[in-house]
Amino acid sequence: MRYFLIGLLASASLFGASSALAQRRFVSDLMVLPQVQAEYSLKGDDYVFAAFNLIPNIYSNTSVGSTFLGGEFRIGYEHLWNTSWSGGGRLFASSLEYEQLEPELFVRHWNAFGSVNFRQRLGLRYRIPLSGPEERALAGLRLDVDRIFPLGSSGLALRPRIAVEPVAYLRFQREDYEAKEPFLDFSELRGEVSVRLSPRFDFTPWVAWQNSYFIGQPQFNPDGSVKIPGGNGRIVQPVLGLDMRVTLGQRATDTSRRQLPTQY
Repeated sequence: MRYFLIGLLASASLFGASSALAQRRFVSDLMVLPQVQAEYSLKGDDYVFAAFNLIPNIYSNTSVGSTFLGGEFRIGYEHLWNTSWSGGGRLFASSLEYEQLEPELFVRHWNAFGSVNFRQRLGLRYRIPLSGPEERALAGLRLDVDRIFPLGSSGLALRPRIAVEPVAYLRFQREDYEAKEPFLDFSELRGEVSVRLSPRFDFTPWVAWQNSYFIGQPQFNPDGSVKIPGGNGRIVQPVLGLDMRVTLGQRATDTSRRQLPTQY
């Protein structure tokens, strides 16, 4: 429990530091985000997975009349080199205001302090717009802490977890004509309780506090006085999610297999 609290406090401190970088805050309406997932177990603890979700239209004043703004699709693979290190790749595709692809390579470090799991995931991703904004290189570091509580011998278990992930925009040199951008592009604080009904099916209700960072330009009145000052700001998106996962393959029922949370 002591290590669980230490990890919890470290994650909260990192998230608080990233939030403090912004001066102005704009809070969006709550987004409800269900997602379906399929994982196929491979040799050892390796796996491939695919996930899909629709993005609901939470903007009541938008000109878009559809219930959904678009969809997101993820597919990935991870290989465990040993009990402490793993790595893999993921491809993320989305269709919202514009279409984009985002390939990612990542490494993950696994720790276990008694029955408490503490993992660190470092990912490098490259956002490729098929339409819309320019390409962006991003780096994300996710810290997460969880613990599995078995309930009886039927396979039923609970898995409370907390995770924090800041994502930084990688631009090593800014040209004079390019606008300034914040160091952090995005951050997320997520809490969840996964419910494993059987070795092949689990679902995870979760809540998240997502931040998108920007540097706003000042706006002026006709007389030249400042109407809205510029500077750092962030858009806060509260999210209520539900991940539903089915696990396939012969290794799915192996009790010695280590399976990641649905956030992957």
